Amino acid sequence: MARYDGSIRINTNINTDGIRRGESSIRGSMGRISNSAKNMMTVLASAFVVGKIVQFGKEATKLGSELQEVENIVEVAFPNMTKAMDEFAASAANSFGLSESMAKRYTSLYGTMAKQFNFTEKEAFEMGSTLAGLAGDVSSFYDISQDLAYIKLKSVFSGETETLKDIGVVMTEAALNQYALANGINKTVNKMTEQEKVALRYQFVLEQLSQQKAVHSRSRLTVRGFGIRRNQKISAHVTIRGSRAQQL
Repeated sequence: MARYDGSIRINTNINTDGIRRGESSIRGSMGRISNSAKNMMTVLASAFVVGKIVQFGKEATKLGSELQEVENIVEVAFPNMTKAMDEFAASAANSFGLSESMAKRYTSLYGTMAKQFNFTEKEAFEMGSTLAGLAGDVSSFYDISQDLAYIKLKSVFSGETETLKDIGVVMTEAALNQYALANGINKTVNKMTEQEKVALRYQFVLEQLSQQKAVHSRSRLTVRGFGIRRNQKISAHVTIRGSRAQQL
């Protein structure tokens, strides 16, 4: 018969199987959450990259469309002077701060306007490229956008005067008459043909903005229907050198 000595024995062996199973379950859940987060980040990163690729594709398509549009304008304005246009546009960045496409666009648009006043393709190109370069210079000198400078110089063709005032050119009819008389043109503006008016405004604006004497181009033929006489002054251009060129 066993004897009992009166002491109390306590079993301290705790069954931890449930805790371990719970811990394992928590770790598994955390792992799945971590993997889900990683997968989500991967999806988001992929979506971001795809979005950027799509955006780049749209911008590239837009740029290609704009470049093609510019080339179309050039072909219409100067079908026989594309080489001269390419050479001018290639040097426009260094000379006038114009991108190649912008130089082509401005020159072609100015040239198209000139041709509407019956200037020859060569004369229109000379006027267009000169005004395009001047737009770049005016933009830099007066700290305005190139597009705004382009719009202001369109006044050579439109005759609008207000847009030129804030760059120091007051092209009133009285000023043009005085300028014409000083340059040996014995005709007032109201008696000139539209082409003559454009030629006069062109020369006037160039001299006002460059402070140099313009060099004239003369008509080689008489075109009675448009009031053009052989050897008549119909356009002008100017070369800017020295300190004035550096200032611009």
